[in-house]
Amino acid sequence: MKLHSVIVLAMLLLSACQKQTTPGATTPAANGSPATSSQAAAPQTTSGTPVEFTYTGITPDKANVAYQIKVNTDKPIDEVHLAFKDMDAKGKVLDDTMIIWQNMAGSTRRPIEKGKTYEDQTALDPAATKADVSLKEVIFKDGSKWTAR
Repeated sequence: MKLHSVIVLAMLLLSACQKQTTPGATTPAANGSPATSSQAAAPQTTSGTPVEFTYTGITPDKANVAYQIKVNTDKPIDEVHLAFKDMDAKGKVLDDTMIIWQNMAGSTRRPIEKGKTYEDQTALDPAATKADVSLKEVIFKDGSKWTAR
């Protein structure tokens, strides 16, 4: 479990998949269609917060979970923490951890800017058929934080 968490965090930090887009845009998956969830639920969205988080589901290749983060505040953000849980077909939790999202391109950290929407993906356990990802907290550059309720 710890090794999986370390691998997920390492992949996140080294990921070159980060792409800045305009609000409302979607990133096509490898097959040309947007990421879709294997679950029947609608995307989870938060609003009225420093960031608007939208979980868009498991990617069509079933290798990742996809999500969007739209920045709604002028206050400089350092990190966005996400609660991540993936489960097998029987509902057994395979991983229950925290994802630390930062605006990374390659291995270079970039500013997180108001009004921009960032799309990213995080690796999913190969045995997982379901996943839940939600906004946990926002850490600002001054050390203060906002916590989701």
